[in-house]
Amino acid sequence: MADMDAYCSMDQDAEVRRYVGGKPRTREEAERRFLNGFQPVTDRMAMWATILKADNSYIGRCGLFPHFQSNGEKIPGEGALGLYIAREHWRKGYATEAGKAFVDFGFNELNIKKIVTAIEAGNDASVHVIEKLGFTLSYTEYVHRTYYHYVLEKFKHV
Repeated sequence: MADMDAYCSMDQDAEVRRYVGGKPRTREEAERRFLNGFQPVTDRMAMWATILKADNSYIGRCGLFPHFQSNGEKIPGEGALGLYIAREHWRKGYATEAGKAFVDFGFNELNIKKIVTAIEAGNDASVHVIEKLGFTLSYTEYVHRTYYHYVLEKFKHV
């Protein structure tokens, strides 16, 4: 519960939400999402609080979560990477650091074979991080917004 204010602040920040959902959430919506995050995780695939070691402060949430088919079923052996960092901590390397840690965790601890991620077009900073991690563009999706879909496969991961 100690991280709720920082979590809600991120979800209310229009710049943070610009490429993740498109618009800021109200405080009430953010609190509801925060509290809904306290669900049991049995396979270690979830978004986790990202804490800055220097001062033990919450700076975002990052992690691997299940990759789902369009019918809602989990795709075995695959995970999706999410990196969600508070604006005041952008451009400090934290997303890259967390991304490296979760890629290694996914391939070496969870033994998944493929990690995917989707980035809204225009989010050049996230594209840079993902490409630095070794992901390659798989395809571009044109729906109500445009998304780049990236993939990293275990056998190609160095």
